[in-house]
Amino acid sequence: MSIRRHTLYNILGSITPLGVSLVTVPIYLHAIGEARYGVLAIVWLFTSYFGVFDMGLARASAYHLARQHDEAPAVRSTTFWTALWLNLGFGLLGAAALYAVALPIFAHFFHMSEALRRNVVVSLPWITAALPLGTLGGVLAGALSARERFGYMNLTGVLNTVLTQIVPLVVALFISPELTWLIPAIVLARASGLVLLFAGVWRFLPIVPSALFDRTRARVLFTYGGWISISNIIVPVLATFDRMLIGALLNVQAVTYYSVPYNLVTRMSILPAALITSLFPRFSRSESEEGRLLAERSLNLLLAVMTPVTVVGMMILPLFLSHWISPEFARHAAAAGMILLAGVWINGQAYLPYSLLQGQGRPDITAKLHLIQLPFFLLLLWGGIHWLGLAGAALAWSLRGAIEALVLFHLARLPFRMRHALPATALIGLAAVVAPQSIIISAQSALAVTFVVSFSVFWALWIAPELRLFLVTTTLRLRRFCLIRAGKYP
Repeated sequence: MSIRRHTLYNILGSITPLGVSLVTVPIYLHAIGEARYGVLAIVWLFTSYFGVFDMGLARASAYHLARQHDEAPAVRSTTFWTALWLNLGFGLLGAAALYAVALPIFAHFFHMSEALRRNVVVSLPWITAALPLGTLGGVLAGALSARERFGYMNLTGVLNTVLTQIVPLVVALFISPELTWLIPAIVLARASGLVLLFAGVWRFLPIVPSALFDRTRARVLFTYGGWISISNIIVPVLATFDRMLIGALLNVQAVTYYSVPYNLVTRMSILPAALITSLFPRFSRSESEEGRLLAERSLNLLLAVMTPVTVVGMMILPLFLSHWISPEFARHAAAAGMILLAGVWINGQAYLPYSLLQGQGRPDITAKLHLIQLPFFLLLLWGGIHWLGLAGAALAWSLRGAIEALVLFHLARLPFRMRHALPATALIGLAAVVAPQSIIISAQSALAVTFVVSFSVFWALWIAPELRLFLVTTTLRLRRFCLIRAGKYP
């Protein structure tokens, strides 16, 4: 099956949960109240930090199972079981650590009513149970991605999202809105998703009689996963410390002005993430030169897709913030959002060399790069906020992404063609200049916007033949479908 179709599955699998949340969140707020919903959000955000106990084994299992694509099923089954038992063990260890840390924190640290505090403390065993479920789910998803069963993997992910949204909502509406009922309902719904994933692994790996644990393979898995776990510790700091420092150096209102556009524009990362998820199994089992050629072809396509999307985002972000929230909010937040959008664009290109290096068995390179850049980023971030405020924070975040991208391209020996990068950069810069700030725009401004958007689309089609072919094929299929529905197709 084609990488294009795999990528489409991954995009749909990422977007659909957002649509489900848009429907269910208002109902949740009405059913359980803002206080309980806020406590639930804090609980799952807190537990997400303990995801480091995955120890990189989800990615390691995907890598090694992809490399064993043509091995006997028994070989793959032993690798799978070894990774699964390892991750279960680390998940249980993480659950114990989570319980020990969470008990005093939720008992004393967060501001909430005593009734809610008691409910959270009583529900802590269920909360900690979610951690080993998550580590097991990582290995199961890694096994499915290694076999390139992205359709099934995303379908089960969507079904699990629906279950984890709908089941607790039914419980809240018909049984009780208390956290002592909602948290177990969420955990049990997540557990049902594991059953679906395991059924897929059983069928597609496939699982056959084999050794359930192999020390040699455990050592190999842990060596690879250890480097991934270092990145898993540092990346959340790189991704979230900007908002913490803004709150410390400026004020909490500034955090809101920064966080809202940040959460909007970083959604664009769904596109490169979907592509590299599809490519990683191919990178893992291909020779180094073959992998680089595949990455080069994919880079043109990624650049061609992300550049027009970024240009359009630049054009509409100030207007969207103005009408979605208020003109005053847009005045404070739009500039930072546009700088962040440029950073998301350049960092999106870096997904390819990042995945290529890990697919070639060099997660140590990416982990060392994260370690090296951390202190420099924190210094750059402090200086940016101190001298330029929110725009400085966004600039520091985007510059870090740009420098990381250039270094990754160099280390992966993947050419970043300037004849494509320079026009794309110019288009994004031009979009930021001509972006309308008001719904009432002059004829000259409208003409400039139309020209920049149109030129970015035509430029994207020119540099990426695959995109042209996809659009032509899709148009022909749509035309055929319409003719069939109208009874005019021969």
